[in-house]
Amino acid sequence: MHTGSWLGLRHQGQGIGTEMRAAVLRLAFDGLGAEHATSGAFEHNLRSSGVSRKLGYEPDGIHRRVVRDAMSVEHRLRLTRANWERHRTTAVTIEGLAPCLPLMGVTTG
Repeated sequence: MHTGSWLGLRHQGQGIGTEMRAAVLRLAFDGLGAEHATSGAFEHNLRSSGVSRKLGYEPDGIHRRVVRDAMSVEHRLRLTRANWERHRTTAVTIEGLAPCLPLMGVTTG
């Protein structure tokens, strides 16, 4: 599962990004049975990289991109289920997922 997010500057530094990412990871691993999660952050985005490290993501290479006519380096990140388990600090609950699973192509049973 690959995730991405954006949080406005005035909302950063309040734990919102960490909580948001923890919720998505709980859904991915516990709700949908993901084996790993990937993400990325441009090298200048230190806050995003910090959230990723806090949640247990590890470096997984780089990707060079042209953004607004300039070369940018995105650091790719990977989180295994085992690392997610070790770094879980934000309590998240999942409710009402079962009826949604068929809409996402997930079969149970």
